[in-house]
Amino acid sequence: MKNRQFEILIYLLKYKKCTYSELALKFEVSTKTIERDIDRLSVMGIPVYCSQGFGGGVFLDENYKFSTSFFTQEDIQHIVLALRVADSFSTIPRKDSIIQKLCFIAPELTVLFERDMQNYLSIDIMSEQVDKDTNICKAINFCLDEEVFATINGVERVACIGYVLKVDGLYLFSYNDKYQLFKVNDIKEIQISDTYFERDFLSYEEYKKNIR
Repeated sequence: MKNRQFEILIYLLKYKKCTYSELALKFEVSTKTIERDIDRLSVMGIPVYCSQGFGGGVFLDENYKFSTSFFTQEDIQHIVLALRVADSFSTIPRKDSIIQKLCFIAPELTVLFERDMQNYLSIDIMSEQVDKDTNICKAINFCLDEEVFATINGVERVACIGYVLKVDGLYLFSYNDKYQLFKVNDIKEIQISDTYFERDFLSYEEYKKNIR
């Protein structure tokens, strides 16, 4: 689940009903992106549904409660590990604030796993850190969410497919006549177009298999 989808769930738990437009405005994405987020929440078994016409919108079942059963013990452990890995290559730490939120759901397990990670795990896998809050990363994330082409370092009609984490840094996997990688820290300029593309490209894992 993306962080935005989690935040949408929290918002719906509070208000029970809203519109696509309201959610798009709050989370600064298009209604198309919100529609995909709602679909993914529904696929995960969360009782969210939509209705059209006057009085319509996005609804969450009034009887739905966000409980500790939402996450298993293994889920919590993997989340804590993922947060530590993410902080290891980010110039701006986020782990502690997210851990605090997670403690509201499963306090004992979260504290236990966080203490174990601190005591028994050191992460040293990348040669440089990445600031994920730069305008460059925000533009990349927009292109990923909205599926629009970008011009990157003068290269036009680049379809952003996803991020790739390597030992020497964070890369953007993309397509422009051919598949290519842009090192995020080397991207000096990115311009967002108003032209959409269909996401029918190979994933990075599929691409690697094909070039072997």
